[in-house]
Amino acid sequence: MVSVERGKNQMEHLPIISLSELAKEDLDNQEIKKLYNACYECGFFYLKDHGVSTSAIEQTIDASKNFFHLPESIKGNYGHDMQKVYPPTSRGYVPLHGEYLHEEIGFDPKEVFDLGLDKPLSDKPFTGPNILPDDTVAPGFATSHYNLQQEIITKVVPKLLRAIALALGLEATWFDQYFNDLILIHRTIYYPENGGKAGKHTDNGIFTVLIQEQLPHPSLRVHTKDSWIDVPCLENTFIINLGDMLQMWTNGLFVSTPHEVIHELSASRISIPFFIYPNIDTIIEPFGKTGKISSQEVMLKNFESIWVTHKGAGRAQELK
Repeated sequence: MVSVERGKNQMEHLPIISLSELAKEDLDNQEIKKLYNACYECGFFYLKDHGVSTSAIEQTIDASKNFFHLPESIKGNYGHDMQKVYPPTSRGYVPLHGEYLHEEIGFDPKEVFDLGLDKPLSDKPFTGPNILPDDTVAPGFATSHYNLQQEIITKVVPKLLRAIALALGLEATWFDQYFNDLILIHRTIYYPENGGKAGKHTDNGIFTVLIQEQLPHPSLRVHTKDSWIDVPCLENTFIINLGDMLQMWTNGLFVSTPHEVIHELSASRISIPFFIYPNIDTIIEPFGKTGKISSQEVMLKNFESIWVTHKGAGRAQELK
């Protein structure tokens, strides 16, 4: 494992890391060292050479825009009260001012549609079928999202998990046992023009794969060191950020980082994050520390904080 001291100088931009380079079986893989430094220093980086098709991304963004432009009376047919998965707030459509991430903004001015891996109905939380509009209501919405989801799950997630394991000095397959039935929260978000926002928060899982619509002015802001920086859209890259669960697992070595969205362009914005969690029954044993943490409990507490008690997402309560 590489040993570095967390820097104190202001970071001006996020590091850029190549997924194809991370996947190379090289005993002295410099990209793995770059990954370690990014995870240790700021928990955010661009990912290039990811292998996901541009057409799959563009089709999903277009289909998402078309869905969000539908009348509220139609979109509401796919809301939380129609979902079969527990908690119901983990699936379905959320209208403007429906989600609460941080007290500074309160209920966010954005629209959301959440889905996951489509599975048979289950008594396990975050597991079961999606209730999505078909092509008669929203042409291409379900198909494009499922296609993109499959590409992310097969082309990005396994390689990134193995690279993170190597960066931690573990066997490449160390995480495999915890992710052979992983939990995915996959959402598409619509930020309206001139004021769409997502309040300050940290993500809750292991890591997030974020696809941003290519726009000329950045809306995503990340807290690195002691200040906030803008995160521009770089062509053919994803944003990867670590979640609280990985910070817990590594006993604070790798960090989940606060971020927010302030969208001020005169055009709307679509973003599509994939929140990656381990198997629902995973018990996390933080490195170098006694004690155990239930990933299921961490997830349920976070959803309660967002949707029931309105204390915010992740470590939102710590953020000023």
